Amino acid sequence: MKVDAHKVLIYATWERRLLVFDEPDFPDVLLQVPGGTVEPGEEPDEAACREFREETGITVSGELRLLSVEDYRFGQAGIITCHRRHHFHLELAGPFPEEWSHWEETPFSGGPPIRFRLFWMPLPAAQRELGYGMQSPVPFLMPP
Repeated sequence: MKVDAHKVLIYATWERRLLVFDEPDFPDVLLQVPGGTVEPGEEPDEAACREFREETGITVSGELRLLSVEDYRFGQAGIITCHRRHHFHLELAGPFPEEWSHWEETPFSGGPPIRFRLFWMPLPAAQRELGYGMQSPVPFLMPP
């Protein structure tokens, strides 16, 4: 199957918790981690830094560590799409608020900005509650 888009997902941790977000204005959207699309000519790690800043308001200052790469297939309107996902870990030093809102000014689908509610979640809970197949790299973040 051909790859339709390259994506990056950033698994940012602080105090053994994962940064996740929901979209308060769209309650049917499942819980996610920051991420987005790799632009033409952009390396995945560059895209990860850019997307993380766009979706959280936080500039990456630490080291991104590649966790895994996987193909994620999903159906939408009767069409099967394949995204090659590059999963990165970013360990943050903080301090950070427990929760904050940030506006995604350039959503992938176009249209007006989208409000994200970002918050920290314990890793086991994140593994259970993340949507869209985003939970698969979480075990790599858990202590032995």
